[in-house]
Amino acid sequence: MPRTLPPDLARGLLARAQRLAGAPQSSVVDVVRAVAALQAQDAAAAALGIRARRPGSTLADVEAARFEERSVARTWVMRGTLHLIPAEDARWMVALLGPIGLKKSARRIAELGVADARPAVRAALADGPLTRRALADAVRAAGVRLPDHPQVPAWLTGVAALQGEIIEGPDRRFVRFDDWLGPSPEPSDPVVELARRHAHAHPPSAPEDFAAWSGLGLREARRAYADLDLEEVEVLGRRAWVPRGLEPAPPHVRLLPMFDSLLLGHRDRTLIVREEHARAVMPGGGILAATLVVDGRVEGTWKLDRGRPVVTAFGAFDYEAEVEDVVRFRAREP
Repeated sequence: MPRTLPPDLARGLLARAQRLAGAPQSSVVDVVRAVAALQAQDAAAAALGIRARRPGSTLADVEAARFEERSVARTWVMRGTLHLIPAEDARWMVALLGPIGLKKSARRIAELGVADARPAVRAALADGPLTRRALADAVRAAGVRLPDHPQVPAWLTGVAALQGEIIEGPDRRFVRFDDWLGPSPEPSDPVVELARRHAHAHPPSAPEDFAAWSGLGLREARRAYADLDLEEVEVLGRRAWVPRGLEPAPPHVRLLPMFDSLLLGHRDRTLIVREEHARAVMPGGGILAATLVVDGRVEGTWKLDRGRPVVTAFGAFDYEAEVEDVVRFRAREP
């Protein structure tokens, strides 16, 4: 019989795995690697996610990791969505997950005529980085017929990235994948490796959570989870698995950005979001609000007002230090 994991303990394990408290990570890429990936549709929000997990981080640290060290990459992977991932993993993650994103959006890709532009995209970037719009203009100039639609530049770059041709570089410009990233090792079984990272970043979890998070099919998710060395537990009446030897996080208060990874690793968010607060945290339209997290549970939401977080807390909590730290982080260094 699996042991029953009390909800408070389960939240503590998740918070520890998500690096919301405990031993700090030594670098930006260490944070990204530890949490498997950070959702980065909004790059500024992803940077705030690193701040919450690495005390003392600066925006300059994040930008240096992305554009100077090239240790962190921002590209389309899980669910065909932009994420921050370790650059060393970009090749195999895109190879594994890119086809899923392309298949998911096949109809729209066909409507915009951006599926067969790979040779033109490679040629256009041979002389250096280009913005989305400039890349679309160059592809048209090469003879590819693209409709005059405002979404074409965004879809062209997204499709080329999912095809493993390009990746985002500095100043919102795109570069050829092989020009920006060096060779890197590939796991023997990429699905199992991705499942391992999910299980260690989002405990307690199950194959269904991994499938929802990654976009992979449930059969593949179950096969991969069965290959992992995890402890089976029961949480809130559900079967789940946790890494062996993981300790819960110490008490903590954090302001997390919109679409934070804490809320993206599980199909069901009951463990960390009370039912009466679900609408505030998940208002609809795919939006996940910026949140106040106290000891692994969502206890409020927040928005920026003139550069300062304004918190709507669900109770009485001391979060002023976090407010000040978000202000500090967003102040770009000279």
